[in-house]
Amino acid sequence: MNEMIVRITVLTLCIIVLLTIVIAALTGEKEETTSAEVNLSDYYYVETTETTVVPETEATTVTTTEATTVSEETTPPETEPPLTDSSGRRIITSRQRKDYDNNSVYIDMENILQLPELPVGCEITALTILLRHCGFDAEKTDMALNYLPISWGNARYEGDKTYKDSFFDYFIGDPFGRGYGCFSGAIEKAANAYIADNGGGYVVKNISGAHPDVLYDYLAAGTPVLCWATDGMIEPEYYETWYDNETGEQLDWYLNEHCFVLAGFNMDADIVTLNDPMKGIIDYNINKFETRYDQMHRQAIVILPEDGTDPVESIYAETSAAETAATETAGTTAAEIENQEDLTD
Repeated sequence: MNEMIVRITVLTLCIIVLLTIVIAALTGEKEETTSAEVNLSDYYYVETTETTVVPETEATTVTTTEATTVSEETTPPETEPPLTDSSGRRIITSRQRKDYDNNSVYIDMENILQLPELPVGCEITALTILLRHCGFDAEKTDMALNYLPISWGNARYEGDKTYKDSFFDYFIGDPFGRGYGCFSGAIEKAANAYIADNGGGYVVKNISGAHPDVLYDYLAAGTPVLCWATDGMIEPEYYETWYDNETGEQLDWYLNEHCFVLAGFNMDADIVTLNDPMKGIIDYNINKFETRYDQMHRQAIVILPEDGTDPVESIYAETSAAETAATETAGTTAAEIENQEDLTD
């Protein structure tokens, strides 16, 4: 009897333990299912709203995407390569020509840099810029080799004086290496020789000595002007004095002499625009430019169509004719008044 009771008790305990295990297992599955459902619900909510905290893995993805978008928006577009012609020469297009309104004008033209071939060849490079603007296929190195009159000075000495050739007539030195430079006479010779060898059609006019206003009048008429001042418009730096072999005239050379093409001006802004063989297209204060132009002996050259008239000469001719007519009219009026007074008397 006792043995039966023990067996029943053991069996009961086993059933209780088994039921406990089953219940615990069923409870665990329910909690795991509920947890999975909650996570899925949260994930779905994140995809459809912007106010819910994004799960960590998704947040990384979103941040990367946003960073990529910002980078694409803020990265500047690639800079287009500078325009060049068939020979690879750089053409400046950053400025647009302005209509002349008595206050400003700009003549757009190709810029040619003297470096690296011509470290001291600003003058012949500026002439190349001007010739190409006229339609010639000039090359700066060809101009320097074959058209620029060059002299090493042909120095001679008399007493305490040194005599050399004039930089008004020759380039003193070597534009490909070392040298002094030259003024308008040498460039005028080079331009005339080149034009004669390449079909003509243009005349070279040396307008050295012209007032700055005359330069601006040429620009207003559409004619750029090759002229001299100093590099960077700095104060001229005296270097050496000698005497002209031909005339005996004293010649003073300044280290920072520089030549370029005057391409524009803006009277309202007090600036001139230069096509500079050393620096490209550049603006300077107009008063400083005029001061340096004066200090460099007002050297200037223009190239005009052979079959046309000088636009500035025609302007001044018209002005002179008007002034003469006005003077004659005033004289006639005065004579009439005098005659009337005589009749009255």
